[in-house]
Amino acid sequence: METRICILLLSFVALGCSGCALFHRQPKPDANAHAADSSAQTSPDSDSSPPPSVIEPQVERRSVKVPSIRPSNIELGAYYGEISIQDFGSQPVAGLRLDYHISEDFFAEAVYGRAKAGETSFETLSNIQLLSDAERRFTYYNLSLGYNLFPGEVFIGRNLAMTSAFYMIGGLGSVKFAGDQNFTVNFGAGFRVLPTDWLALHIDVQDLVFRSDVTGVEELKNNLQATIGATVFF
Repeated sequence: METRICILLLSFVALGCSGCALFHRQPKPDANAHAADSSAQTSPDSDSSPPPSVIEPQVERRSVKVPSIRPSNIELGAYYGEISIQDFGSQPVAGLRLDYHISEDFFAEAVYGRAKAGETSFETLSNIQLLSDAERRFTYYNLSLGYNLFPGEVFIGRNLAMTSAFYMIGGLGSVKFAGDQNFTVNFGAGFRVLPTDWLALHIDVQDLVFRSDVTGVEELKNNLQATIGATVFF
């Protein structure tokens, strides 16, 4: 009888424990942990983020006006200076010039000039005239080829620059003097500067060489001239 009562009591105890386990509530998942988990799954890796954009420098461009020769390459003008006619002293000379720029380095030039010879020392001392007034006219023309040896710029102050060139020139021509027409060789050098795109200023030094017997002895005559001039491009 006591054994049966013990078994019955144990059965009730076992049923009570199993009932408590059925009614035991499971813990609620943490919302913050779930959100962190989701963000960890959806957020991209820091290494895969795009690189920062390159900063473009903002440089202000300057507008520079460079003088240049006009495309026509034709240069026309006049000159004035002084020529030393051998045995007849130094006299004023004036003339016209026409240049054609073949390329950036070479140009052709045609020149026509006039002067009037003075008196020789013999004429001054003896008061005897060797030449008439018409024969004293010194008229010449030359066809020359020039080469721009040192093209560059001339700077005046800090803000003004002008295109320039130092050139060599030489050619052939003719001189009419003392009633004779003489074959002439000319050579020399010059300097050209362009204050504007259409105007050029020239300084030239040349020697006109020809053979003459105007003083009674045939010899080579060297006639040095130095001139300044202006030409325009068109």
